[in-house]
Amino acid sequence: MLNRERTELPLLATQLRTWMAQAEDLANPVYCICDYLDIRGRIAPELMVLAHEQVEREAEALRLGIVPAKDSEGGYRQFLRPDPAPLDFIDVSTGADPGAAAKKWMETDVQGPVDPLMLCRAALLKIADDHFILYRRVHHAVVDGYSLALIFNRTAAVYTALARRLPADEGAFPAFARLTDAEAAYREGKSRTRDRAHWLDKMADRPAPVSLSGRSAGLAVGRRRTTELTPDRVARLEGAAGRLGVTWSDLAVSTVAAYVGLGTGARELQLGLPTGGRLSPQVRNVPGMTMNILPLRLDVDTGLPFGEFARRVSREVRQVLLHSRYPTAEISREVAEQGGGARLWGPMVNVMKFDYKLDFAGAAATMRTMSIPITIDMTVYFFQTAADGTTEVILDAHPELFSPRETDTHMAGLLSLLDAIEKADPKTPVCGLSTAPAPEAAG
Repeated sequence: MLNRERTELPLLATQLRTWMAQAEDLANPVYCICDYLDIRGRIAPELMVLAHEQVEREAEALRLGIVPAKDSEGGYRQFLRPDPAPLDFIDVSTGADPGAAAKKWMETDVQGPVDPLMLCRAALLKIADDHFILYRRVHHAVVDGYSLALIFNRTAAVYTALARRLPADEGAFPAFARLTDAEAAYREGKSRTRDRAHWLDKMADRPAPVSLSGRSAGLAVGRRRTTELTPDRVARLEGAAGRLGVTWSDLAVSTVAAYVGLGTGARELQLGLPTGGRLSPQVRNVPGMTMNILPLRLDVDTGLPFGEFARRVSREVRQVLLHSRYPTAEISREVAEQGGGARLWGPMVNVMKFDYKLDFAGAAATMRTMSIPITIDMTVYFFQTAADGTTEVILDAHPELFSPRETDTHMAGLLSLLDAIEKADPKTPVCGLSTAPAPEAAG
């Protein structure tokens, strides 16, 4: 039975948007983030349990449950469970193929229904005496990808301190209330008014979003392709970004913008750009759900030198980040009321570059994802998976818009364009870097 005396909190705007979509079907797990650490080295399960419990107590978002609001029809509130979720221990090391058994266990868990009262859980899987997997399934309504990276980093730090018999309190997470307090202040402050004016101006007279498929569709589970950029290749791309006068993240976004521009011939693009919404140092390290996907509106001139093109994209990205706390749902609603379509972007690009410290008392770890790929068009992720810079390029293509062959062609085209950018002179025009996708790939 639920404890009706518990303290209940409002949901952040970013939380509410996700939960309203989830509440329509609790059997659908697509709004869960399912990532794991592949740990190579010996792990003491009893110490991992202690580290897990400490991090669960610190990262209050992991203990949030969501329930219908008593005083609001169709509304929701969240509450904090007092106890951490258990860390399940799954020993598959004695089987014929432990790696396959671990993968099957995770694939089964990923597909499980959503429990509003237990939105996050974890497991430690033993593959061998020197090979473990630390798996977490968290709901996007309470934890975003940035926060999950913080949580994995913190777990490694606490485990290492415990293994070395050192204090493990330094670096503890701030309380979740910092996020709710910051949002309440934002709603009442001048920044929200300025952000609203920025987005209404930015979205005025915008064209319909374009797609490499030439069509549009609703949200669907995507067809995924993945390839890995080695640390040395990432270092070369970072060097190329430096020569262009932009960051690696800006270079990645510019690559996708150039690819879509070349493939569609559009003079203007609207890409989806996930942002952290954490503009204040007070909330930067608070686990929670603050991720806000916003439209990146770009003029596309493929005759520009790629260096100038990338710097223009970088400036537009900075503008999005400066106004990243204004809720996407509000932008969509307001532009729809003004007579424009509610859809704000076609393809999406997400650069996830983290400051990893994934070392468990000498056992190094690599981050991997098992999340279900959802997209409204085509989503490109640049996902750093290890402290050495190793990065996965992940392409999720809408199955109604892109065939398997087209998906493969677009992945190859993006990688080819990255290769060309890495080697090109900054003065090389965008149109001189790559050709548009083949007709059978563009749809």
